[in-house]
Amino acid sequence: MSHETSHVRIPWLASSLSMCCPGLGQIYCGRAGRGLIQLGLFGLFGPSVGTFLIATMIPSLVLFGGCIWLGLFIVACWSAFDAKRIAMSLKGQDYALQEYNRPAVYAMLTLPSIPYAFMLAFLLRATVLEAFVIPTSSMAPTLIPGDRILTNKLGISTRTIHRGDVIVFRNPENRRQTFVKRIVGLPSDTVEVTERELLINGEVQHRLSENAAPNQPPKLSKQTVPAGSYFVMGDNRDLSHDSRNFGFLSHGEILGVVTYLYWPGKSWSRFGAVK
Repeated sequence: MSHETSHVRIPWLASSLSMCCPGLGQIYCGRAGRGLIQLGLFGLFGPSVGTFLIATMIPSLVLFGGCIWLGLFIVACWSAFDAKRIAMSLKGQDYALQEYNRPAVYAMLTLPSIPYAFMLAFLLRATVLEAFVIPTSSMAPTLIPGDRILTNKLGISTRTIHRGDVIVFRNPENRRQTFVKRIVGLPSDTVEVTERELLINGEVQHRLSENAAPNQPPKLSKQTVPAGSYFVMGDNRDLSHDSRNFGFLSHGEILGVVTYLYWPGKSWSRFGAVK
């Protein structure tokens, strides 16, 4: 250990360092072992809790995200408080700089937090929620071009899909393309389009106008939705490319259920849950 110069440890700086990167404030105050342990705990917390919540199929997007971010925030606050306490205990004392009390070392310890943040963001995007932008008016008036939505992907492979859910899915005709439509027919339902009317189990759901989209089938003979599949349509049913064109949608093609409109393309009065 080197003892080059005496430097006072500043409590607010120690606290800020640990708030930004748990454990860094402790290292700044000469508690390298303590700091590295806290840094390791912080790094393991997000993936560990995320894996547990995914494994237990926690159904609530808000609960999942809240557990992750609240937990990380609590760890950071605890580390910041601990770093400040250590710095205050050194108040009035000469602190001999250690080999690791260098900007390069601090930077080296902080840099891993950047890929960690990207990894956590990727994990959340792949398994929890993903944002999409609405490009067309096929879901108007519920969703219009320019709307930005959040999709709940948590446990989607085993999740129960309900009639009326707005979903994001892979286009069966081009799986690199994603569509947003509403579930109108569930497994074992009978679906029929006749004389510009949609019938689900024999009941009229909506009358279609004469201004149908190009290549939109004017009629669809009565069919039964097979197990594990759904019949989907856009809310703007006259201008929507949906199950009338590509047939029933397999559950495996569903990417998530649309939950929130977080950035409306127009009036902010539309902000909130998507129904």
